[in-house]
Amino acid sequence: LMNFKVWFNEVISKLDKRAVSFRKIIQYLDTLPDPIIILETGCLRKIDSFSGDGQSTLIFDKYTQYRGNKSKVYSVDISEQNVNLCKSIVSEKVYLKNEDSINFISNFHNLLDSKQKLSLLYLDSFDVNWDYPLESSAHHLKELTASIPHIDKNTLVVIDDAPINLLGYRDENNNFKLIKETGIGGKGILVHEYAKSVNAEIFFSHYQVGYKNII
Repeated sequence: LMNFKVWFNEVISKLDKRAVSFRKIIQYLDTLPDPIIILETGCLRKIDSFSGDGQSTLIFDKYTQYRGNKSKVYSVDISEQNVNLCKSIVSEKVYLKNEDSINFISNFHNLLDSKQKLSLLYLDSFDVNWDYPLESSAHHLKELTASIPHIDKNTLVVIDDAPINLLGYRDENNNFKLIKETGIGGKGILVHEYAKSVNAEIFFSHYQVGYKNII
């Protein structure tokens, strides 16, 4: 088996805006006991598109192979085309399903031992409309809600396309002047509202946001 850390260090710079959070995800998973169980919504859909879409399914596949000991990735995508492409790239460590993610998660207890909790819940299933992000944001809140039985305080919950919202203006030289940060934007808006209400810990906040203790 190839050395995961060597491979990961070679691809991390290609991840561009997701590089910082992916490094933190892997560092955190390194602290958790075996088996590593990852549930991802929205699978890899383009080959080698590290900076555009990210290559999360491939990274999680390589990582769970590296960890071994019954570590596994579960990934669901509503597009049959995406699932077929992803299957051609990843190993049998990844359980892929072409289905609506909320349906899939609602029946996830059939796949997972009831005593096992997720190491990582990675939400990336609904393309964000930056002009109206509430639709994708609401979808992720539903996914999180369906996932609650499989989460404990150590589960890392990560949402893609969830940068910090900034309130500000442009001065006469067209320089952006920040008035204040107004919280998490994009796909993360509503999950962030929930996370705040249950005093979850923000583990990182970059282009993606990650939470611990979200129950």
